[in-house]
Amino acid sequence: MEDFFKSRRFKVLLVVLTVLFTFLLRSIYTGGFMPFVSGLGDLVMAPANKLTASVSTALEDRFYPFFHARELMEENERLREENRLLEGKLVDYQSLKNENEQFREFLEIKEENKSFVFQPANVIGRTPDSHFGSFTIDAGTNQGVSPRDAVITADGLVGVVTEVSRSFAKVQTILDVSVSIGGVDIYTLDTGVVGGSMALAGQGLCKMDFLPRESGAAPGDIINTSGIGGQLPSGLKIGSIQTVETETSGLSLYAVIKPSADILSVKTVQVITAFDGEEDAQ
Repeated sequence: MEDFFKSRRFKVLLVVLTVLFTFLLRSIYTGGFMPFVSGLGDLVMAPANKLTASVSTALEDRFYPFFHARELMEENERLREENRLLEGKLVDYQSLKNENEQFREFLEIKEENKSFVFQPANVIGRTPDSHFGSFTIDAGTNQGVSPRDAVITADGLVGVVTEVSRSFAKVQTILDVSVSIGGVDIYTLDTGVVGGSMALAGQGLCKMDFLPRESGAAPGDIINTSGIGGQLPSGLKIGSIQTVETETSGLSLYAVIKPSADILSVKTVQVITAFDGEEDAQ
């Protein structure tokens, strides 16, 4: 025991106790004893308080869905309903936008052909086994559509109506070998018959047969409907000549035509349900 009081450890402990005792006396003398004690308490409790707050926050985040399940369900349902309303408004907006674009595109055609009566329609299906791009539209006799009506886009002629029900109609395109339409070269005024070709349909092309041998038709010339027979109106753009060839018989020429309309990808069309001169042909 005597060795301990002589040891270096005892001397260090004595110095520490002396310093603490000095601070204690000073605090009592200056009235700062309680702040001193409070400060020591804060020093000890601050880390504990911080740890407790962290644990409490973590537990609240983890178990919040269990304690507020009903509120969350109601909030999710409200958000789903808002989403459905927004989607409905978006669909209505897109439909209105498409209709406005269609009307704007056809305005020029309508201005040039005031007798034309148009019926807008959407392509709702394509014939799977058709090599010629045949399709079905969502307009029929209820909308005034009849067989042999011309089907166009703002770019040009697409085809003709072949079958009609009250609400739907089938359209055969100008790529189809069964379609025959009177055509005219707007530069040379040479006439012929425009229709499909098995050899050309896969390339999205058609042909104009029975051009006279002396025809001056050339690549780049524009081919319009001639209106001969009165089944289709005249002046509808069909396409442009790519090449002019001689028939195997040598008696006439034919022209390979690139349609102006995007036959195989068209999604919206206009059906010409009436025009001046139509009744004379019936």
